[in-house]
Amino acid sequence: MGNLINKIPLINPGHGGMIMGQYQTPGKRSPNWGKGVLYEGMFNRWISSDLVRELDYRRVPYVVLNPEFRDVSLRTLSTRANKIYANNPDVYVLSLHANAGGGKGIEGFTYFGQSESDLIANIYLSEFRDDVKLAEPMRLDFSDGDMDKEANYHILRETRCPSVLLELGFMDTKSDYNKLWSRAYQDRLVQDLANAAEKLFCGV
Repeated sequence: MGNLINKIPLINPGHGGMIMGQYQTPGKRSPNWGKGVLYEGMFNRWISSDLVRELDYRRVPYVVLNPEFRDVSLRTLSTRANKIYANNPDVYVLSLHANAGGGKGIEGFTYFGQSESDLIANIYLSEFRDDVKLAEPMRLDFSDGDMDKEANYHILRETRCPSVLLELGFMDTKSDYNKLWSRAYQDRLVQDLANAAEKLFCGV
């Protein structure tokens, strides 16, 4: 599996962002339950931007895989990640998302089978699980001995480096919608993400 040290995240805020007030991705948005429509790619960039700032404070290196606000194709993302990985075997993809489908809570995904991705996902999911300030139900799957779920998502399947996709709450569940809009909740997410990234860089 390799040593979990000197690991550098390739941060992927999923989907497009806002350009001149226009959301760049069809769908991928919440109902308006009084706080406004939560656009997933917009939210993902809030979290990734604050995470970048926190990692700078902690002197933890990173790469933002898609700094553009337009919606970058999945093939472009995996190609970028693979080019970086070819020159630096210590990188891993950290894909950040907000979920939909009527559930509640945080969950993480890796590709099928056991790999270093599962070890990395466990570090991130452990930070969320152990953070009592989040008071957030977790959607974990221990059936194969770790906490993440497995999925055939392109960013997990087509990247050669370890890859983890995190869903940070459900946009289309009102209780999660309110949390996703909360600065206090966002700040806890960022601190937990930074804690995990720091552990993976400094050594677990």
